[in-house]
Amino acid sequence: MNVSRFAPSSLRTARAATPTRWRQPYRSFSKRSDPLRILFCGSDEFSVASLKALHNEHKKTGTGLIQSIDVVVRPSKPTGRGYKVLREVRLQAFAKELNLPIHVRDTFTGWDMPKPDDEPINLIIAVSFGLFVPPRLIHASKYGGLNVHPSMLPDLRGPAPIHHALLAERPFTGITIQTLSPENFDAGVHLAQTPPPGIAIPTGCTPDHLQQVLAPEGARMLVEALRAGLHVPPYEKEEEACQQRAPVATTTETPPLHAPKITTQDRQVLWTAQTARQVVVRQRVLGPLWTHLRLPGKDGVKEAEGSEKRAILDEISVVGGPPGREHASAGTSDRTTGTGTSSADGDVVWVQKTPVPQTKEEKKARAALRWETESVTSPYWVNVDGEAVIVPMGEESWLRIGRIKVEGSTFKPARTVLGGKGSK
Repeated sequence: MNVSRFAPSSLRTARAATPTRWRQPYRSFSKRSDPLRILFCGSDEFSVASLKALHNEHKKTGTGLIQSIDVVVRPSKPTGRGYKVLREVRLQAFAKELNLPIHVRDTFTGWDMPKPDDEPINLIIAVSFGLFVPPRLIHASKYGGLNVHPSMLPDLRGPAPIHHALLAERPFTGITIQTLSPENFDAGVHLAQTPPPGIAIPTGCTPDHLQQVLAPEGARMLVEALRAGLHVPPYEKEEEACQQRAPVATTTETPPLHAPKITTQDRQVLWTAQTARQVVVRQRVLGPLWTHLRLPGKDGVKEAEGSEKRAILDEISVVGGPPGREHASAGTSDRTTGTGTSSADGDVVWVQKTPVPQTKEEKKARAALRWETESVTSPYWVNVDGEAVIVPMGEESWLRIGRIKVEGSTFKPARTVLGGKGSK
C-alpha cells in the first residue's frame, strides 16, 4: 500500500525531494487532528530546538495545527563550588523569551495539567526531560504523548544516547519519533525515524557538537510528524517497514546498545579493561578522567598499602610506544626490550575500584556502595620531552599522560608525580 498518498500534497512533495531524510515505519489511519494544545516537557538545548520549531509552527497563520503550548521544566539545580549557585534550566529561559506559560515540576504526583483557554491538554511532548510522564497524564491526553529520541531505536535506548554513540564510536546515528509509553522509557511505538544508514557522526565529535547536529533534525521531524498526523491513533505496524527499521549500524555483530545515565564511575580509567584509544575517546566524550594511584615515598619506596590517592589525568594521547620502542608490544611484562636498550623508568601502581552490585534490599535501604579494589602494577617510560610518561594499556596499546593532578595538589608533569628518573 502506498502510504504517501494518505499524506498532504505538501508533505508528499517534500518526501519526493528528499527521500532519505526520514521514514515512517508506522502509518495512521486518520490524518484528522484537533488543534493541538501541547504540554511540552524538556530541559536542554536539544529540547530548545524542538520547542522553537513548535512555536514557529504555532505562529504560522492559516495552519491551525497548534492552538497553544505550555512548558514544563524541572527545578533549577545548585551548581558551582559548594553548590551555592542555582542555574536556570535552559529551556525555562527560552520559554520566558517566548512568553509561554511555564510550570516547574520535579514530580507529577498530585498535579493536574493546565487548561489553556479552559480546554484540556490533548498532546504531551517530552524531549530530554528525564522525568517519567505517568500513565494518568498520558491517558488524560486525547493523543497521548510523543518523544524525540536522538538515536535510531532500538539502538541506544536510554537517557544518554548521544554520549554512548560517541563512546561506542558509532559511525552513524539518527532520530526516532516515538509515542510515550505509559510503562517505561523508550518503549513506545516508533512513528518516524532517520533512514539507514543514519546521520554521519563527524570525526572527533563531542557531545555538544553531536547535539547541535541532531537537534535541528529532531525538531524538523517532530513538526513533520505532527503535520502528517502521525500522532493520531490508531497505528498500524507495517511488516516491511518494521523489517527495515533496524539501523545498518546495528547488526548481529554489532547488537543494539543500552545508553544508561552517565555517572562519575564512567570517568574512571580501567587499566585492565580499556585500550589507549578507548581512554582517549572517553576523555573527549566525558571530560577529565580519574584513577587512584600509590605515590612513591622516600627513596622511591611506594607508600603503605591503602594510602592511594585519587588523581586526574590530563593531556593524554595514543602513541606507538615508549622512546626507542615506538612499535613494541604493550603486552610485554619485562621491564626491558629485547635489546636491553629501553628499560622502564619506573613502576606505577594504579588502583581501580568497581562497585559491587547491590541487592534489591540494599537499594531499597539506600545502603552505601561496597567496592572491589584491584591494584595494577605497570611499568612506565618518561617521554622524550622529559615531562610526560608512557604506559602500556590493553590490546598492546600505549597511552601518553602529560599531566597528573593528585588530590590536594595542582596539575604537575606526570614524570614529577611518579618520580621517574628521566627519559632514555
